[in-house]
Amino acid sequence: MIIKSYNKLNKKAINEVLNLEKVCQEHDKLKGSVFLDTSLNFDQSIKSTFLLYENRELISILSMFIPTQEEAEISAFTLPEYRRNGYFKALLDKAVEELRKLDIQNILFVCEKQSISGKGVSTTLNAEYDHTEYSMRFNKTRYEYRDMFRLSLITTHFKDLNKLIDISMKIFNDGYEDSKSIIENCLQSETRELYLAVLNDEIIGMGSINQERDEALIFGLGIVPEHRGKGYGKELLQLIIDRLWQMGKTELMLDVDSDNVCALELYKKSGFQIEVAFEYYRKKVSEI
Repeated sequence: MIIKSYNKLNKKAINEVLNLEKVCQEHDKLKGSVFLDTSLNFDQSIKSTFLLYENRELISILSMFIPTQEEAEISAFTLPEYRRNGYFKALLDKAVEELRKLDIQNILFVCEKQSISGKGVSTTLNAEYDHTEYSMRFNKTRYEYRDMFRLSLITTHFKDLNKLIDISMKIFNDGYEDSKSIIENCLQSETRELYLAVLNDEIIGMGSINQERDEALIFGLGIVPEHRGKGYGKELLQLIIDRLWQMGKTELMLDVDSDNVCALELYKKSGFQIEVAFEYYRKKVSEI
């Protein structure tokens, strides 16, 4: 058994992971994927992807998404015929070693709702259910077009960093360091863009996208508290959708916490449909 650790996967490793993922998805009838984009991890040097090989064949993968120092989200796949042999445990031990180096206290295990093996692992680890997140896909036939907008959309650059940190803290109630890390990583990424929503020369919101081929993920969407409840969130989302269409993106996705009822209803009314439900199970690093 050989375990390789990466802070960023090379093309060969990505192809191996995608092939393993496809086998597992077909066997377990799943749609979700492991998160391989490390560009938003708060520390770019941290090893966040672990690959386990037997006889040069990729058997198991564990990936961590770590946007802040507060917690790491872990997703994993193991080939069906190699399960219950301790491979996930071996990968988890390596991941925990890395988390302890940076004093990361919590883990959220990500499990697709219908994954029997994933729920079994969470039960074995005595991880507590935390929340459910929906992955939603855009259905163009349900979209309501509009010609007039009160808001305008502005593309941002590194010179806007302080402005972006301030507005992010207001919208998401995050601390300065967490906001700074997420925004810097977004601005440095080759596939991500961050927009500001402007109303009569006043910045009242923000939103981000991540592009991959014909697909784009919308994330980090929000309006400052004093301007909520006035339809600006829907306008901001529609402006971003229109921008993505102009860029040739035909498949649009976004994620939303199931407890965020207002956002969920907004996305449904804007043409998004739930495609996959992911359950999150929490465990302290110190208890593993």
